[in-house]
Amino acid sequence: MPDHKLLNRQLKKYSTPDLIANKHFVRFIDAVNDSYAAYDRDKELSDHAFMVSQQEFGEINQRLKEEVELRKLSIKKLKETFNNIKADNGEQFDGNDDDLLEIVDLLNEEITRRKEVELQLLIAKDEAEKASLSKSEFLSIISHEIRTPLNAVIGMGHLLLKNNPRPDQLDNLETLKTSSDNLLVLINDILDFNKIEAGKLDLEEAPFSIKKLVKDIVSANTNSANERENRVSLVFDERLPDYFMGDALRLGQVLNNLVSNAIKFTHRGFISVRVDLQKLKQGSALLHFSVHDTGVGIAKENLPNIFMPFMQASTSITRQYGGTGLGLAITRRILGLFNSDIKVESELGKGSKFHFTLELNTVDADQVTQLENDMAGFDLKNKRLLLVEDTLFNVLYATQLLEGWNATVEVADNGEIAVQMMQQANYDIVLMDLQMPVMDGYTATNKIREFNQDTPIVAITASATSNVRDKVLEAGMQDYIVKPFNPDELILKLKKYLY
Repeated sequence: MPDHKLLNRQLKKYSTPDLIANKHFVRFIDAVNDSYAAYDRDKELSDHAFMVSQQEFGEINQRLKEEVELRKLSIKKLKETFNNIKADNGEQFDGNDDDLLEIVDLLNEEITRRKEVELQLLIAKDEAEKASLSKSEFLSIISHEIRTPLNAVIGMGHLLLKNNPRPDQLDNLETLKTSSDNLLVLINDILDFNKIEAGKLDLEEAPFSIKKLVKDIVSANTNSANERENRVSLVFDERLPDYFMGDALRLGQVLNNLVSNAIKFTHRGFISVRVDLQKLKQGSALLHFSVHDTGVGIAKENLPNIFMPFMQASTSITRQYGGTGLGLAITRRILGLFNSDIKVESELGKGSKFHFTLELNTVDADQVTQLENDMAGFDLKNKRLLLVEDTLFNVLYATQLLEGWNATVEVADNGEIAVQMMQQANYDIVLMDLQMPVMDGYTATNKIREFNQDTPIVAITASATSNVRDKVLEAGMQDYIVKPFNPDELILKLKKYLY
């Protein structure tokens, strides 16, 4: 009920319950109540005005004007606020300036709507995070399922090449090695792109030879070049230092993408691979890498597309030449980690030139020579290793490799057996697969760490997702190596934890 006494009495005398229940009538009564109250205030002011001096009347009048102006300004600001909020859908408030209640009601409605939108956005964010987690789990599974048999293919090929094959067998084995390496590159492109997108691809630091790295890449692509009747030229600046410090794997990935692309898009042509010394500094060198081909070239309007993920210069390229469209996108992003960028010069029908500069720290050749000698004479005599692996082909490969270094190797088919064997015997190191039946590598490591905190455990995993390192360390393992692995990588890990 209204608080004005006169209006209250009138309502009690003349109104009915139906009227009182009508919200429009109540709103009208509120407005009348405000008018009565305003009238009373005005009357009081008017009565008082006759009792004060002319100066006092002027001061009061001025304050009233200021209050009116302040009220108008407040209403104006409210309208502007509402119109700014509703600008996204074009709805504007064009009501009477005096209808303050309507403006406030509209603002309340808009705030409610915005809260509902925020809630929907939070729900969508939660669903997106779940989808991202599902994608990561899928990549981990598919990575394991592909890399596990591929590890056996590459590993067995490596062992057969070491066993002095006949010349006719050597050609077949080299073809097998090239094909399996190309398949691995394809898989790595997809998984590495996922790592880069997640910001989880880190560069490692190790000494390596630029000349050997580039020569190996060109050699690995020789069969492909011969098939397309291409000639490949490799030129090194004779002033180049012998060894550098950096991530040879990632730099090799960049160069392999550029060289294999140049060969793929050239037929009966010429490919030039150059490494030039631009500037030699104290402890570092600025190098310029370039790959130039006389192949099909790229139209000017298509140049911006070639570095975009899953994009190629034209839709016919995938059908004619193959590929995922990820190679150059990954190349650019890896070079970004090196604080560099890829540049391209190309003309349709006349070939292309891809080039970039890179600053790398130099390494004393004596240090590298000592490291190579240590690896060449690597020996695991008197070392007892536990290999936890459920795939027979991988067991055969790893066992032959380790026994070739004179190690004593025992095998557990799953994590549960590994825990039992660790309780019954002492081992110098454990090589632990992660995805196995009965008990996985993470669970097995957790159980082993309950009674053994000292024995190094190195994960040998087919999973190459971005969070595998964090999960391995969290489980209590010291390190990991990704299948398919190069024997030299395994040597470095074993030397790190056994000597």
